[in-house]
Amino acid sequence: MPAPNHRVHILGLGSIGTLVAHSLLSGSKPPPITLLVHRSSLYNELSGGKLGLRLGDDGELQERGGFDTELLGSSSFSDPIYNLIITVKAPATVSALEPIKHRLGSHSTICFLQNGLGQIEKLNESLFPDASTRPAYVFGIMRLGVYLKSSTEAILASSNGSISLGLVGSEPSSSSQHRVLLGILLKSPVLGCEELQWSDLLQMQLLKLATNCIINPLTAILDVRNGRINENADIQPLRRRILEEVSAVFESLPEVQSLPAGRSSFSAESLEAVARDTTEKTAQNSSSMREDIRKGRSTEIEYINGWVVKRGKELGIDCVANSLVTQLVLAKGSEKMHQ
Repeated sequence: MPAPNHRVHILGLGSIGTLVAHSLLSGSKPPPITLLVHRSSLYNELSGGKLGLRLGDDGELQERGGFDTELLGSSSFSDPIYNLIITVKAPATVSALEPIKHRLGSHSTICFLQNGLGQIEKLNESLFPDASTRPAYVFGIMRLGVYLKSSTEAILASSNGSISLGLVGSEPSSSSQHRVLLGILLKSPVLGCEELQWSDLLQMQLLKLATNCIINPLTAILDVRNGRINENADIQPLRRRILEEVSAVFESLPEVQSLPAGRSSFSAESLEAVARDTTEKTAQNSSSMREDIRKGRSTEIEYINGWVVKRGKELGIDCVANSLVTQLVLAKGSEKMHQ
């Protein structure tokens, strides 16, 4: 059996991609890192350059070099990709992977550090329909506040965050290659990664999605910071209806029936408690969806509330409120792009 390959490719150099690349390069024995970029201007900026990270706006700039860079679409790279971290937004996953599909296969592990759910199903349907030759998947749940100051410099708001990781599926992979990427990520003190069993990670995913179904669309539609959606009395009936629909869908999901906690964690009351607590803790934050709308970018709404609507249809559950806010966010985004 050949020795495992430790090179890590990172696709998506926004705030999360920059943070992850910088953090992995900061270790005592960093793995080889290749940054995959789509824009020639960023490729030129990175070639021979460095990535920067600050802890807080006024923190000291820490710069790291020593990475390789590939410009997608302009080269004929054909070497296999063994360890891939994807940080592009969920809607861009399939199109971002298309240029490197021929380099991915059962030898590969793909780690998704994204919001929302449904991207893996879409990827399997579009690019990897054959289960015997598709990559192994790792999903990560981010609890790190990070944003870009420039195209090559990120600001980490606090060092108290973490990332929960898990191999997707009920059984852990027996392949040593498929565990290489997990091992690399778990060693980074900055990222604070922990590995969870898939059942625990799935429960955490759903609870985060429920919170995102409230915070993201309502702050984007109202154009307010997170805290206002706890304080605005007029939005509470809609908020409650969204969570009732989310609860009905979650409690009916086949994959939830085998979870240790079963359906009890997903009552509307439980979801409301989690959502309210998260909103209070992030009251001064501006959600990513609100910022995407403000900057004329596409949002992840179809992988958040839209995912609930889609799964609801499959289960015979009508999700009127989630469908409404999905359409409102899409409409608001469309109007912003035409201004």
